[in-house]
Amino acid sequence: MRKSHYAILASLLAGIIFVGLNLAAWKWLAPARADFTANGLYTMSSSAKRVVQRLVEPVELELVYSRGVGAEFPAIRAHADRVRQLMNEIAAQSGGKVKVRETEPEPFSDEEDRVVAAGLTPAPTNGADPIYFGVIGHNTVDDNIAIPFLAPERDALLEYELVRLISQLDDPAPPKVAVISSLLAYQADPSEPGAAFILREARRAYDIEIVPPDFRALPAGTDVLMMVHPGPLDEWQQYVVDQFMMHKGRALIALDPVSRVSMVQPGEQAIPASSLGRLGQTFGVSIGPETVADRTLALPVNVEAGGGRRTVVGQPLFPAVPPALMSKADVITADLSRPINFGAPGHLIAKLPTGATFATLVETTDQAALVPAALAMSDPTPRAVLEAYTPSNTAQILAGRLSGELRSSFSLPPPVPPQPDPVLAELERQEIAKVPPYVSRSTDPAEIVFVADADVFDDGFYVNPQNGTPISDNAAFILNALDNLGGDEALTALRSRAPAARPMDRVDELRAAARDRLYAEQQRLEKLLADAEGRLNLLEGRRGSGATLTAQELAEIESYRQQAADIRKQLRGVEREFRRDIDALAGQLQFINVWLPPIFVGVIGVGMFIWRSRRRGGIA
Repeated sequence: MRKSHYAILASLLAGIIFVGLNLAAWKWLAPARADFTANGLYTMSSSAKRVVQRLVEPVELELVYSRGVGAEFPAIRAHADRVRQLMNEIAAQSGGKVKVRETEPEPFSDEEDRVVAAGLTPAPTNGADPIYFGVIGHNTVDDNIAIPFLAPERDALLEYELVRLISQLDDPAPPKVAVISSLLAYQADPSEPGAAFILREARRAYDIEIVPPDFRALPAGTDVLMMVHPGPLDEWQQYVVDQFMMHKGRALIALDPVSRVSMVQPGEQAIPASSLGRLGQTFGVSIGPETVADRTLALPVNVEAGGGRRTVVGQPLFPAVPPALMSKADVITADLSRPINFGAPGHLIAKLPTGATFATLVETTDQAALVPAALAMSDPTPRAVLEAYTPSNTAQILAGRLSGELRSSFSLPPPVPPQPDPVLAELERQEIAKVPPYVSRSTDPAEIVFVADADVFDDGFYVNPQNGTPISDNAAFILNALDNLGGDEALTALRSRAPAARPMDRVDELRAAARDRLYAEQQRLEKLLADAEGRLNLLEGRRGSGATLTAQELAEIESYRQQAADIRKQLRGVEREFRRDIDALAGQLQFINVWLPPIFVGVIGVGMFIWRSRRRGGIA
């Protein structure tokens, strides 16, 4: 064989081997990643991998994105790249069980009608066309579940939302929520007009079952127990709840030292205070006897002002807790954007058993006060509350999450109260047979959300009576809790996933230092400017009304004009000073990132040229 033919054949073989190795690597090494980002931004958590790898039937994730419109919005365009990368990572880790495709719906097309019918919500833009940016999940039995809109600010929860969607497609049967409550609105069937707004909304995604007050067992197949201001439970009922927590361990529990909504219920059904009794030993979490007031978070209410007049005053007993005082590390509260309205809430006290942890979800400011429950029960005016107000200098916990292993407060099943009627006794025996066998500790880690208020569940605290829409995030908070508790156990670890966005700590420090250094000067100048402008406006007003000004007043007007101009100039200087260090840092970063690399490469090139020139000269 000629050398030329050999070279051609060798080149062809090398090309074939190269292409073959690339195709093999694309298939075999698809799950492999090298993630150098902080907090492993592009690396799936072990919990997420567990969900996608155990899929029985394949699912499809359809990214619906208006690429042309989204290109005009840098934040959405960047977030779309992040979504694509994570969806591709999920597909690679699923072993072929998760398929990914992308759709760009044209305006006024059948495709647009299809994605809207599937549950996607278009976002309005400045142009004529809206932007679609969501995900539709499909499974083999034609179930469709959608994430309506992938907002960039929800980036920290993106992995959780996508994996939860996959989990729901794998098991589309809705979770069953059993409700125990002494409140009439939570004893009504969700389809009835008198049912609470939360029950009516929850039945869209959950199988809601109301538990009667004389229950002897919880409904079969219960996934989550929801206790809202429960009435007194006998020993057997406490045992039933205790064993549910040992076996299943998922509950949303709201207790209250003073339930205002319960106090207005008719007849003997009013139960002002609620507690867990012996179950408090099981959980290690209880509610304090006092009510919490916070004048900083006081919700405005109408009060009598005398003479038949009414005025709006903040009621410290009704704290409206803003998102800033909610946990950003927990999916239940991380994305809430409006306050949660509480009504004479209590405060949670945690004395946890070994193996359990407690995390605060919602808290007050450190200026909150603990006032006697008797005062809150008397429907006091805001003035009366402030007269008894003594700041505790400690933030009070209004809602929290208990996680981990529990130990039963029962050593044996207690006796069941006797039932004299034979027929009822037989029915009761059948109910008791549904209670799972006794265990002394958790079979699976528990997840319990506690709320130190029952009024937060009442429609009157957050639903607009005119149009029936929520005006605060009470319902969103509760439904988020049910969604998280009723979901896949593997998803609970995702709630603490570190946010993708990282704060610019150095810039924040510079800004804080400048504020501390220059704030007093800025305040002084602004006061001088306000005084000068006030005096100037007064004199100008006199001249505008036709009054004759003296030469001294005219000179004073000119002086104040000059003084105001000088103060504005000084203020601009202070504002420039605010940004001086930040601009200097920006310049340093620009030099390091833009100019330093080519300078470094150029210096190396010049050095190599000189070294090689000297070497050639030495050889010669």
